[in-house]
Amino acid sequence: MIYFIVTTCIFNDCPIRKTQYINGITKLKNIIYKNNIKNNKIIIVENNGERETYLDELDCEVFYTINNTLPTSNKGHKELQDIFDCIQKYNINDSDFIVKMTGRYLIDENSEFINVVGQLHDNSNIHCIIKYGSYYRPVNYKMKDCITGLIGMRCDYVKKIVIPNEHDSVEWKWGEATYLINDSNIYKVDKLGINICPNSNTYFFV
Repeated sequence: MIYFIVTTCIFNDCPIRKTQYINGITKLKNIIYKNNIKNNKIIIVENNGERETYLDELDCEVFYTINNTLPTSNKGHKELQDIFDCIQKYNINDSDFIVKMTGRYLIDENSEFINVVGQLHDNSNIHCIIKYGSYYRPVNYKMKDCITGLIGMRCDYVKKIVIPNEHDSVEWKWGEATYLINDSNIYKVDKLGINICPNSNTYFFV
């Protein structure tokens, strides 16, 4: 089973963020359908408590947590806890593949990442799909940093990711977890094939 866990955080009724989430999740749904990716489930996770939101109208499973109230300013910590809570709630098996995507981002029609995800049912040797390096300095070799706006990993490895401390980057923790995976089981994409806008509303392609 392939689980697409889409992370969201709705606050202050921000109209820009609403548009971004609707566009990003709708695009993901369309690309999954276009690429005929079978045995998949999209789970939108939002961390400001259970209530009615526009996410409920997107025809996906929506899971509300209260992790935005965790006593930390580290957003990556909160997001990772959302993923751990999804694993527990939906009884995701260790052998299942988790695709983590930031909900505001826009997957490209010809995303290399998605093309590889489409091969997973025929290739059980892929345990991780990743772009190493930071979004402003991506690299093509294994290192303890990566882009987490779109990343894929078998659940048993996701569960081994260490929660970052207050001043650590969660990207480092995802990168470190890949050192538990044999290099031959890691697919290092040249380009993820997604438009991202970290810490801003200006998109660029990675």
